Amino acid sequence: MPLPAPDCARQASHQRSITVRAYHRTDGLWDIEGQLTDAWPAPIRKADGMLAAGEPMHSMWLRLTVDRTATIVAALAVLDAGPYDQACQRIAPDYSQLVGVRVARGYREAIRRLFGRTAGCTHMNELATVMGSAVLQALWEVMTQDPEDKPFSIDGCHALKSSGQQVALHFPRWYRLTPEAG
Repeated sequence: MPLPAPDCARQASHQRSITVRAYHRTDGLWDIEGQLTDAWPAPIRKADGMLAAGEPMHSMWLRLTVDRTATIVAALAVLDAGPYDQACQRIAPDYSQLVGVRVARGYREAIRRLFGRTAGCTHMNELATVMGSAVLQALWEVMTQDPEDKPFSIDGCHALKSSGQQVALHFPRWYRLTPEAG
């Protein structure tokens, strides 16, 4: 269901697009590829002059290669456009520091720890953060195959709280009655 119509006239002023795609590789790993693009419908000032309408101020890519445990085994960042082109592009190789990080609870904190403030790019950090949930979606089937393992999504959102109706129905082994649950 789309949003209802706004209650007053408005004019587009900015568009951010984030696209994430997952690929299962023939070697048993997964590539999760993300792109973040920022563009304005009118010309806008950039550090080295004016940027034409519709041209991206930010255009960046990140590929995370993960194994079946959602551990990052390779990371590659590419910046096609940034407001300070060459200065922005210099940070891209640093994102290889994501190798060894597991996409699980604590993933966002690892991004902040590795690339917070001046150690990284705000926009690349946002892209990396969004890609974390895409990693888990891509590996959902693999990570939920073993009935002995508690599904990682339990207690990860309100619909799948361990004391909730959905867990009782779909994952009864992991259901935990709490006083507020009834």
